[in-house]
Amino acid sequence: MKQEKQTNDSSMSLSKQRKLQRQKEIQQKKRQDKINKIIGILVIVAIIVGIGSYVGYKVYRKATKIVASDDYSKYIADNGFIDGVTATSAIKLADYKNITVPLSEIEYSDESVEADIQKKLEENKTLDKKATAAIADGDKVNIDYVGSVDGVEFEGGNSNGEGSDLEIGSGSFIDDFEQQLIGHKVGDNVTVEVTFPADYSQNPDLAGKDAVFQVTVNGIYVTPEFTDAFVKEKLSDYASTTDEYRTYLKDTNYNTNLEKWISDYLVKETTVNSYPKEYTSHLAATMKNSDYSYYESMKAYFANYSADYANSSFEDYMGMSEAAYDKKLKTTAKENAKANLIYQAILENEGVSVTLDECKAYLLDNGSTEDQIKTQLEQYGTGYLVQRMVQIKALEIVKELVTIQ
Repeated sequence: MKQEKQTNDSSMSLSKQRKLQRQKEIQQKKRQDKINKIIGILVIVAIIVGIGSYVGYKVYRKATKIVASDDYSKYIADNGFIDGVTATSAIKLADYKNITVPLSEIEYSDESVEADIQKKLEENKTLDKKATAAIADGDKVNIDYVGSVDGVEFEGGNSNGEGSDLEIGSGSFIDDFEQQLIGHKVGDNVTVEVTFPADYSQNPDLAGKDAVFQVTVNGIYVTPEFTDAFVKEKLSDYASTTDEYRTYLKDTNYNTNLEKWISDYLVKETTVNSYPKEYTSHLAATMKNSDYSYYESMKAYFANYSADYANSSFEDYMGMSEAAYDKKLKTTAKENAKANLIYQAILENEGVSVTLDECKAYLLDNGSTEDQIKTQLEQYGTGYLVQRMVQIKALEIVKELVTIQ
C-alpha cells in the first residue's frame, strides 16, 4: 500500500508538472508576442523618424541651399549703392576722420623691394645654349634624356628631343638624378644612374628598380642683370630706370598696405545694426556663381591632363560638402556686405556720388580697354562695376584724413 501511494503521488506530480510547463509555455508565447509587437512598433517608429529626418533635412537643405546667380547687379543701383538701403542707418560707422596709422605697419622695406626685383629677374631668365659655366646647385637647366631598365627603354622615360627644364636641387627628379648633373656643362652627355623609390606610384612596375638615363645638357638658364636697359625692355609700363622702378615698388606697396590697414580698421570699429537681407543673400548667390564658373573653367582646362580632375565634383574642388561650403559662403557674404555698407556710408556722409563715366575713366587709366570694359558691363552690370568705384573713392577720402606716424 505504501508503495502504491508513492506511485500515485508520483503520477500526480508528473501531471501537475506538465500542466505547469504548458502554462509557462503559453505565458512565454504571450510575452514573446508582446515583445515582437513592441519591436514591430519601434521599427515602424524608427522608419518613420528616419523618413521624417530625411525629409526634414531635405526641406532644411532646400531652405538653406544657395542657388548660384549671375545677376551681379541685382539689388545694386547704378550709382553703386545698395538699392533701397541707407547705409548710415544700417551701421554704426567707425570714426574715419580721426585715424592714426603706424608707419611701421605700412611701409615697404628696402629688403622687400630687392626681393621683388630678384623675383622679376628670375621670371625673365633666358636659356643660354652656349654657356661655358659648369652646372651648380640651384641652376635651372634644359636637358633631354632617355631612361632604361635592364637595357630596355621604359614608357615615360624619353623626352623625345623636346627638352625638359629642371632646377637642380628642386627634387623634381628621382633619387640623386639632379646632383649627378652638377659640374657638367652645356653639350655634355651624362650617364645618370638612379634607383626608383620602392613606393613609386606613377609607374608601379618601376618601383624599386635601378635605371640608367642618358642625359644631354642643352643649356643653362641665365638670370639677367637689373639695369636700365632691362627696365625699359621688360618693365616700361611702370618705369624707365632702375631707380624709378624701385620707387614704383615702394610707393605701390605702401599704398596697398595703407588701404588694407584702413579697411581692416573700419571693419573692426564698425557695428552692423541690420544687414540688408535680400542683398546679402544674393551676394552669396553671385559669389557661388563665380566659384562655380572658375571650377568649370579649371575642370575643362585640366581635363586633358588628368582624368581624376576631369571627373572631380564641385565639392572635391572646394574641399568640403556643398552644405558646409554654403554655410561658409553665407559668413563671407555678410563680411562683404558689411564692407560695402561702410564704403557707401562714407560717401553718404560726405555727400559724394559716383558715376559710370568715372568708373570707366578709372578703368581706362589702369590698363583696361574699351572692349574689356564693355565685356565687364555685359557680364556684371552697371551697379556691380560702379560699386567697386564706391570703395575706391571712399578709401581715397579716408586716406586724405588719416595721420601717419
